[in-house]
Amino acid sequence: MRRLFIDDGIMKNLSYKNIVWDWNGTLLDDVDTGVQTLADMLERRGLVSLSREEYKARFGFPVENFYRGLGFDFAKESMHDLSVDFVETYDKFAGHLDLNPQVREVLACFRQQGRRQYILSALREDLLKQMAWDFGIAGYFEGICGSDNIYAAGKVERGKRMLGDYGILPAETLMIGDTLHDAEVATSLGFGCLLYAGGHNDEQRLVKKAPVIHDFHELF
Repeated sequence: MRRLFIDDGIMKNLSYKNIVWDWNGTLLDDVDTGVQTLADMLERRGLVSLSREEYKARFGFPVENFYRGLGFDFAKESMHDLSVDFVETYDKFAGHLDLNPQVREVLACFRQQGRRQYILSALREDLLKQMAWDFGIAGYFEGICGSDNIYAAGKVERGKRMLGDYGILPAETLMIGDTLHDAEVATSLGFGCLLYAGGHNDEQRLVKKAPVIHDFHELF
């Protein structure tokens, strides 16, 4: 079995042939955009907003359950309506989005080492591919796999299709994400897992599920 050994912030053994990356919060630095989007949606409905810290302590999948916990009234609005609202509101705050620090460097390093890289996301696949191209990193990936809808329900089923589409062996694969759901996906698919504390869930939650890094240079 392949394992991760982390000592003094350095990963000493990374023998995985495949790296599966999450997108939002992991490769893409969009936590503040997510917090602003949610604050706008809550304010318009007279609901209590969340601080950045509260958001990271509560955000989870499926997003519908997260919304219910915040007080969104599904007797008045459908998940489709809320998802459309989220996408439109997110776009208002997304003008200055960028990748997380060191992402391009790490992607280039993994490619140089001969590792195959993939993106697995709950984001709608056409949007995901367009964003990867816009940020100039699409060429690093063997596959860019997203959802066929905007509901962000989760990505286990999409991951199963990805395994078949690309002939990925789970035991040779590491997933790098930023949420508890990424750890759940990795477990369901038989991947190793490493979680980034700079994303949409806080470190206190993440460390209960998998090893945590704070900086992508820690991978090396």
